[in-house]
Amino acid sequence: MSFKKVLIITYYWPPAGGSGVQRWLKFSKYLPENGWKPYVFTPDSPSFEIKDEDLLSDIHSQTEVWKTPIWEPYKIKDKLLGKSKSSNTGIIQDKTSTKNKMLNWIRGNIFVPDPKVFWVKPSIKLLTEKIKKEGITHIISTGPPHSMHLIALGLKKKNVDLKWVADFRDPWSELDLLEEFHLTKKSKQKYRDLEKEVLVNADVTLTVSESWVESFKDLGSSNVKLITNGFDEDDFNVKKIENDKFIIGHFGLLNHLRNPRNLWKTLNDLCDENPDFNEKLEIRLSGNIDTEVLQNITQYFHLKNKIKVLGYLSHKDVLKQYNSSSVLLLLLFNSESGKGNYPGKIFEYFAAKRSILAFGPEDSDTEKLIQKTKMGVFFKYEDTELKKEVLNLFYNDEKTISSTDLKGFSRKKLTKDLSKLLNNI
Repeated sequence: MSFKKVLIITYYWPPAGGSGVQRWLKFSKYLPENGWKPYVFTPDSPSFEIKDEDLLSDIHSQTEVWKTPIWEPYKIKDKLLGKSKSSNTGIIQDKTSTKNKMLNWIRGNIFVPDPKVFWVKPSIKLLTEKIKKEGITHIISTGPPHSMHLIALGLKKKNVDLKWVADFRDPWSELDLLEEFHLTKKSKQKYRDLEKEVLVNADVTLTVSESWVESFKDLGSSNVKLITNGFDEDDFNVKKIENDKFIIGHFGLLNHLRNPRNLWKTLNDLCDENPDFNEKLEIRLSGNIDTEVLQNITQYFHLKNKIKVLGYLSHKDVLKQYNSSSVLLLLLFNSESGKGNYPGKIFEYFAAKRSILAFGPEDSDTEKLIQKTKMGVFFKYEDTELKKEVLNLFYNDEKTISSTDLKGFSRKKLTKDLSKLLNNI
């Protein structure tokens, strides 16, 4: 079989763990059966904290991976100020401390668009030759980090015949978390200018939700396409719950920006009022959890002994936790850009056939999707009347699952969509 060739430029690649890896790992897994040979360009020693060696087994034998060293400024920061628990994640933690305010300002105003920017020029130089040698016709850049788009932009300028898809897993200049970086007027404009240059020069702007499609059109892209994230059927072996507990699970980053405070109070109140609920409730959390969130939960008398913190789990172990859980917690950023955010885990929740208890901004794409699929309930963070719906989940957890056809979100089907997009550029 003769393959067409596509280069994927990504910062996140196994053995990196976390949500940023899954999208293009899974696309590359299924591209060969759709006639495309994937080449992946990724850093040799990136500064990520989370590793998941199990994901290496998902790399297709046809995938050719190119790695080169990357220099990032984290080591300087760690020497001067000490290494924090999640120093390299790019996720803002405690924004009140003077040290973190300073670090956020430096991150936002000095390293534009992100601390990976020093990898851009050497990557363009290297890839220009390799693309020519291998006869690669299409390139895909995926961000964040958005420096990956600047690499692709440089390659496109050197060879206008290259077909380029710029994939946005998150917004860029419209991401409201940028406010935490205390950007100067000049810095804000620089983010917008770089983004506009990418959107105008890419053949296709690809993104993951309906709201963000409209946003990127407004920002200047003339060709925006939607391909959501999804689930890989190969990952799932759904089993019935074999315990009599009511387990609410959240497996992944949980910070102060996504803390469902009213849920913790509701759970404590229900424990106080309902002995059966009190006996069976268990809260399972894994991943990077803000101390502030844990303190918020454990301040409640009934919840102190019901919370289990599991530490970091591999993706394989997270899938096992899905099978043990009665209800899966989905937490969006309570913000404007959160309205367009489909967390990658929502599609895995669908495949796990577990009810979803979701919190986020009103009129979000996720709220509409949950209503459409009838796979759970959605609340605004400020909602206080949660008891009835939580009790419904408690007494009817497995009965709430709809038989809605979810195959449109399978990674195999989504990769077919991607292949058609590539074929038609």
